[in-house]
Amino acid sequence: MNQPAARILGWDLLRGVGALMVAFYHLSYWLGLAELPALGTYGVYLFFVLSGASLAYVYPAERVRDGNDILRFLATRWLRLAPLYLLLCVVFIVMLSVHNGQLVNRLPLRLALNATFAFGFWDPAVWALLIGGWTLGIEFVYYLFFPLMARVLRSPAASLAVLAALVAFQWWWIYRTVGAMGWTGGVISYHHVPAFAAYFFGGCMLGYRQRSEVPAQPEWLGWLTAFAWVSLLLLLMPSAPGNELLGLRGAVLFSSVFVAVFFSGRVRLEGRTAVLAEWFGDVTFGLYLLHPILVFGVLWFVAPDAPTWSVPARCLLLLGLLSVAATLAVLSERRLERPLRRWSQRRLKRAG
Repeated sequence: MNQPAARILGWDLLRGVGALMVAFYHLSYWLGLAELPALGTYGVYLFFVLSGASLAYVYPAERVRDGNDILRFLATRWLRLAPLYLLLCVVFIVMLSVHNGQLVNRLPLRLALNATFAFGFWDPAVWALLIGGWTLGIEFVYYLFFPLMARVLRSPAASLAVLAALVAFQWWWIYRTVGAMGWTGGVISYHHVPAFAAYFFGGCMLGYRQRSEVPAQPEWLGWLTAFAWVSLLLLLMPSAPGNELLGLRGAVLFSSVFVAVFFSGRVRLEGRTAVLAEWFGDVTFGLYLLHPILVFGVLWFVAPDAPTWSVPARCLLLLGLLSVAATLAVLSERRLERPLRRWSQRRLKRAG
């Protein structure tokens, strides 16, 4: 087996595309420019696939063999997510309290659930303090099961059987919630662990296979993959949110996420494109969490009439918010998250 590379730059590039899709979807909707639900929906689902792929790539079963390994793995994952998330939770609580003139309801319980990501077990879309934070609670549930998944991945037959079962269950869950009650009525019930488990485990399968591959395909394939995937999402854009999950459209878009991750993982990036891909990988998490804070800061305290501005003015505001979010994400990665990761890695190694 080839020695795995430190990181898969094609995945970093695609991860950045996904973050931009989610931010563009939110900002376009909140500023009254457009509603593009397929971009937001599958941009988020891409994160589940890439999360599973990255973990399986970095953590083969041999690295999570016993209780100590599992505890170090979970501590590492918590330290990867928690610092920026909890900092922004405090910022958003202050913003929300000032805006509403009162503290957030059941604040101690919410803080406890968010600090531990335990809300992943309990209505994530309700209890997450940050917009988009529901995904982190659900991911942490998957982290708890990852050591078992890592063992299953060693058997191709068992992996396929588990994936088939998760896909079937996921589709049953979609039609039990959004399919039966519509997006508005079923959105809270839909956003639970079963709805995305196939994405995460399917990503694990791709990541495990990637360990034996050396990215060797030309750079243009990476750009073509990203362009083709975004074009497909735009082509199959539904007229109403939730419909991107249903029927043939839902099946095609579900499959397309795995196809995009598969091909992007095989691309060799060098030079300036490699630097750009690393930058995308570094700022994705911050961009994902920061852009809602910024837009609601503007809409609540600076320019509440922004959704009524002219289209060019709103487009400029959107681009400005994206730029500020990306800049803050870079600062967060370099000044907060990366130093904390390095510190925690040293401590965990000494503890081991």
